[in-house]
Amino acid sequence: MNGHSVPTFMPSGRAVDEARPIRIVIVGAGVSGIGLYIRLLQRVPSAQVTIVEKNPTLGGTWWENRYPGVACDIPSHVYQYSFEPNPKWSKLFSTGGEILEYVKHVASKYKVDKKIKYSTKVVGAKWDGAQGVWTVQTEHSGDTVTQGELTAEVLVSATGSLNNWKWPEIEGLHDFQGKLVHSANWDDTWDYTGKTVALIGCGSSAIQILPHLQKKCPRVLNFIRGGTWISQPFGSTLIQDVLSKSSEPGNYTYSEEEKVRFAADHEFYQQFRHEMESFINKDFPCLFPGSGEEIAGTREIREVMMSKLKLVPGLYETLEPKFTPGCRRLTPGPGYLEALTEDNVELIKNDISQVTKDSLITKDGKEYKVDAIACATGFDCSYMPRFPITGTNGQSIQSRWHNRATAYMSHSIPGFPNYFVLGGPNAAMGGGSLLLIVESVIQYITQAIQKISREHIKSMEVNEAALTSWVRKLDRYFPDTVHMDSCTSWYKTNGQITGLWPGSSLHAMMTLEHPRWEDFSYEFAEGFDALEWIGNGWTQADVKRGDLGYYILDVDIPPVPSDEAIACQP
Repeated sequence: MNGHSVPTFMPSGRAVDEARPIRIVIVGAGVSGIGLYIRLLQRVPSAQVTIVEKNPTLGGTWWENRYPGVACDIPSHVYQYSFEPNPKWSKLFSTGGEILEYVKHVASKYKVDKKIKYSTKVVGAKWDGAQGVWTVQTEHSGDTVTQGELTAEVLVSATGSLNNWKWPEIEGLHDFQGKLVHSANWDDTWDYTGKTVALIGCGSSAIQILPHLQKKCPRVLNFIRGGTWISQPFGSTLIQDVLSKSSEPGNYTYSEEEKVRFAADHEFYQQFRHEMESFINKDFPCLFPGSGEEIAGTREIREVMMSKLKLVPGLYETLEPKFTPGCRRLTPGPGYLEALTEDNVELIKNDISQVTKDSLITKDGKEYKVDAIACATGFDCSYMPRFPITGTNGQSIQSRWHNRATAYMSHSIPGFPNYFVLGGPNAAMGGGSLLLIVESVIQYITQAIQKISREHIKSMEVNEAALTSWVRKLDRYFPDTVHMDSCTSWYKTNGQITGLWPGSSLHAMMTLEHPRWEDFSYEFAEGFDALEWIGNGWTQADVKRGDLGYYILDVDIPPVPSDEAIACQP
């Protein structure tokens, strides 16, 4: 052994862990894009990440949706990054504004907010196979609109699916001369106090809006078509115990003492979160029609709704849908049923045939004079990108997805190398927390980018056969679930389930934990073959003469097998 700090012999060539510098463009600075940015900086040291956001600030859906009552439909302590628990949530179901502040806090702590290119919309992206890069065209809105161009080896769409809101197709809607708003483009300056308001829809947004309109409006007309189920919250047994201590309809405010204990007692808070996550994931069997859990769950939902609506004869029958609970995502709807029974609210189950300058006319000829119309009528959920994306041989995602949006494991598309989607087709959950699958897909994409960088891969493209197998899996799975019942839902496109993962939250997590790299085809950078990345026989630690015994500090120590485990062995 000699005492030299550097080797007397300096190797030529590249060390095995000397990764290829790699540029990445992330489109979207919502929950998904911010989480991916954080993990890439942590796990891909050679990454040079650019994140662009069309809005003037971060937050995605939690910035765009500002309607009264906007909130998450699962408990706040479940809807958070696994690596950044928040013991300060004010309520069991916190408001959208509070969730936005949490996302801003995370972005600030991890310094993502300093690097986001705000008010920058992607207007086109094209793959250059010869160079192995994506050319991304941008449009920045400032004092003037300026065009820009980004070049990157990897492109990731983190725009989500619920961001392209749409007006309902009703004759004369835009001839209305009163206030016309959409839940996804709410006017914060509008004071609806004293107004007669028509609320169109009975999805999650309408359910959250109605209690707030009811408190300030002399008359609210809630127009619906198919009815809806107002469910017990996800994780019902545990959540019901929490709600039993509350005087608020369907919500609970944490005391200062509880929040202090959450923050001070890490073990207690971890156990609290663990129990809540576990109970929410136990709801999964309810999504299979005819199962004991579905039958019991439907009976309980029906009984609770009947009990809360019994003050108004016929109200439950008007609201009751024909589909099985869970066909579209269940919502607890705090305060919605209670608001329906108030004297100033009328539930109208009739199609609107026409809107005039000051009224709505239903198909039975009745006319309803109103001061304002609030449309809670959802989004374009086709997953169609809002800008042209061109892959190999000039093909576009728009043409490929003309009939059905499909992506392998929700994130990769044949013909589009080095392109990944966060929140793509079949990336949502019918129950439980979206954050669990979001972080799982982030981990998968991060591993793929690690591989591209480490192995000097020019292009990585999922095989058509792998996508075909995935679609076959989807089509075998969903007919056995409640999702195929006769309901309108953002889960569905042309009668096919394009929104949901084919399994439980834990199933998604475990599936995505183990990538099948054999489902991809690879082209290597010039001068490289499949094993060229192994390099010159050295590691960077060998060259720098740093800590060469680091592996001793992180040993995976196996537990001593139990007697039961040993007894199972031959």
